[in-house]
Amino acid sequence: MRNLLFESVSLVTTRSKSPVENRGPTIRDVANAAGVSTATVSNVLRGTRFVGPDLQKRVHEAINSLSYTPNQVAASLRERRTRIIGVAVPDITTGLFTEIVRRIEKRAACTDYQIILADSEENVLAERARIGALIKRKIDGLIVIPCHDDSPVLEDLRRSEIPTVLVDRAAEGAVFDSVMADNCLGAREGTRHLLSLGHRHIMLLASEAGLRNIQERIQGYREALIEAGFSDLENIVVAGANEADFVKPALEQLLRNESRPSAMFAVTQKMTVGALQVVAAAGLVIPKDISFLAFDDCEWFRAMRPFLSTVSQPADDFADQAWSMLMARLNNDRSPTFHKEVHCTLIVRESTIQYQAPPGGLAAEQLGALARPAEKAKSSFAKDI
Repeated sequence: MRNLLFESVSLVTTRSKSPVENRGPTIRDVANAAGVSTATVSNVLRGTRFVGPDLQKRVHEAINSLSYTPNQVAASLRERRTRIIGVAVPDITTGLFTEIVRRIEKRAACTDYQIILADSEENVLAERARIGALIKRKIDGLIVIPCHDDSPVLEDLRRSEIPTVLVDRAAEGAVFDSVMADNCLGAREGTRHLLSLGHRHIMLLASEAGLRNIQERIQGYREALIEAGFSDLENIVVAGANEADFVKPALEQLLRNESRPSAMFAVTQKMTVGALQVVAAAGLVIPKDISFLAFDDCEWFRAMRPFLSTVSQPADDFADQAWSMLMARLNNDRSPTFHKEVHCTLIVRESTIQYQAPPGGLAAEQLGALARPAEKAKSSFAKDI
């Protein structure tokens, strides 16, 4: 009986696979399939060195055909890296920041990195806590759009020695690598566009004027007016970070006035939204009653009529430059601090048209000759600078 039992069990016993048979495809298998070296496959996956488009395509085709998945744990132990990059933004609902994050994720996917996103909601305490959590995870690097140019978390980052690149917001002479837009030139070109259409009373709307990028946009506006000889017609309204809604009543009252501006230039997304609401509340029609120019380029700018003219910031360029800088640092580039500038583009759509003097009003040339100071909206929540 004992023998029979043994025999029955032996019939259903199967030989277990050896470790070699159990293993999935390796990097060497990918290299053989693509007809390249393992070093080339590694460079494609990690972005450590440039690999031509044709070789990249062959490697990715081999990876897909073999269903190859890199062993992240082994790679992390071998390289003493986590293969994780942190991305911190002040407000993920802002169109520009959303597009930057989307582009960074695409770059990371091509180089075998994972992204952890932190949204601080324009709160420096939340920013410090969330970036602090990323630092504790020993991530490899960070791409940060800080709440403020001098956010307290920047000192935490400096002490951590984690490679960090600042995007869009950075104080002059920042100790970190940074990518900024040519804000001054962009605003100057936008203002020149409105001036070329005959507008003289151009109201600039901004929020968070403590930020360097906003200061540069205001400067660009001023330079265009000075260049055209209309500096006396400067009209700037600035709201604090959380004060855009409080400025609306003062703006609406001003727009109902006969001496209202003929054009508005909103240099932040928050003020663009607020200004459009105020224009509608005042019973005005864009661009028939007032021309409107924005800064940045969100999808909804092209989803409503009239389509908004804008000074567009290049989200992809921001992300690509920041990613390249960070990868250079992770590959032991010890060059002096990088400070890159990306270029804005004026996009003319339907919301800006030639100035038309109201019945009984003065032509653009007459307004320019008078060069009288424009009325400025004032409230306890708006200030002229």
